[in-house]
Amino acid sequence: MSSPQVIYAHLKEVRDLKVDKILKKATTIDTSYSISKTVGVLVNSDSYEVFCMDGKDVLTISARELLGVKDVENMKIKPLLRKIQPLTRNDTIEKAAAILSHYRMRSVPVVEGNEIVGIVNGKDIVELLHKQNLKWIPANNILTADPITVTSTDSLATARRLMITKRIDHLPVIKGGKVSQVLTSMHLLQVIKPTERLGMGLRGLNLHKKYQEDISNLGSTRIPNLNTNAPLSTVIESMLKNDSSCCLLTLLDHVHGIITYKDIINLLESKIPSDVPLFIVGLPEDYSSAEIVKTKFDKIIRNLTKVYPEVEQAKASIKTIHNPVSNRPHYEVSVRVFSPYRTYNYTEMGWDLSKVFDALGSKLIRNLSQRSKKRWKTTIRKIDKKDIF
Repeated sequence: MSSPQVIYAHLKEVRDLKVDKILKKATTIDTSYSISKTVGVLVNSDSYEVFCMDGKDVLTISARELLGVKDVENMKIKPLLRKIQPLTRNDTIEKAAAILSHYRMRSVPVVEGNEIVGIVNGKDIVELLHKQNLKWIPANNILTADPITVTSTDSLATARRLMITKRIDHLPVIKGGKVSQVLTSMHLLQVIKPTERLGMGLRGLNLHKKYQEDISNLGSTRIPNLNTNAPLSTVIESMLKNDSSCCLLTLLDHVHGIITYKDIINLLESKIPSDVPLFIVGLPEDYSSAEIVKTKFDKIIRNLTKVYPEVEQAKASIKTIHNPVSNRPHYEVSVRVFSPYRTYNYTEMGWDLSKVFDALGSKLIRNLSQRSKKRWKTTIRKIDKKDIF
C-alpha cells in the first residue's frame, strides 16, 4: 500500500532530521549587482538561485525569473529580488521541504544572526530519501502527467515564454516523434550570459535576435527515461547517477509524465490530521490566524465529502505575494482535490487569507456537489430494472 498517510509515516526519519546535517555553501550576491553580473554568477557557479541579505530580510531570484528580464545590460538586480522565509540550523528537513515546495525553489538559505551561513539543497534531500526503501512506491504516484513539450524547430522565444507563463523549468524537446533532449531554464540562461568578463555587461548582444533561433540541439541528453511502472527508488537512482533534475516516464514512445526534485520532495509535505489526507504548504509563519486557516481547510473538505464522498485527498498551496510599495501581503491559494476519476484544481486570490479559504470552500462544494449529482443520475440510468425489482 502506498497511500499518502503510509508514505508520510515511513519518511519520519528524514522529516525529523535537522537541516544542519546537510548544510552547503550558498551562492550569494549583493543588492548593488547588475542583472548581467547576477546572470554571470548563476551560470559560473551552476546555481539555480542566488541569495542576499537586505537588513533582516532574505532575498532571492532564480534562473527562470531572470528569463523575463528585457534590459539585462542596464538594470540593477534589487527591484527584481523577492523576499523569502529562511531556515535556522535547528529547523527540520520537513520545514525545508515545505519552503522549497511553496516558493518553487531548489535550495533554501539558512540564516544565523542576519547572515546567510549556508543552504539546504533539494538534491541533498533527494539523496537522503534515496537511502530509504522506496521500491514499493510507484513513480506514477507522484509524476506530473502529460508535461508541456516543444519541438526542436520551435524558437528559443517560445520555450522562454512557456517557462515564464507556466512556471516550469523543464521542457522535453521532440524531434522525429521522440524526445531528443530536455531544455531547462539554465540552458536558456546561457543565452543572456555575459560575453565579456564578469560585470562588464552584455555589450552588443542582440537578445531578440538570439531568441528567434531554433531550439535545435540545445538541452541535455543525459535525462533518465523510464517506463511508467518504474519504482520511485529507480527514478531517484537514475536522476542522481545522471546528475539530472528531472526524469521522464514514457509509454510506447509517448511522454506520459515527468518527475522533478520538487515532486519527490513533496512526499515530505506536512499533513493536517483528518479523515481524508490533507496537505497545506506555504502557510506564512507570521500569520496570526494560521491555526484557524488549517481548521477551516479541514472543515471545507469534511463538508465536501458529505456531498462528494469520492474525495481521496486534498492539497492547499499558499503563495504570498509581497507588495513592494506597501507591507500588506496578497495571497494566492491553489487547492487540488483528488478523486478516483480525476483531479480538480481551484484557485482564489485576496488580501485576507481566511476569506480566500471561505470563497474556495463555497466554490468547491458548489461545483463538486453538482458533479456528484450528475454522476448519480448517470448511474441510475444504467441500472437494469430487473436488478431493482
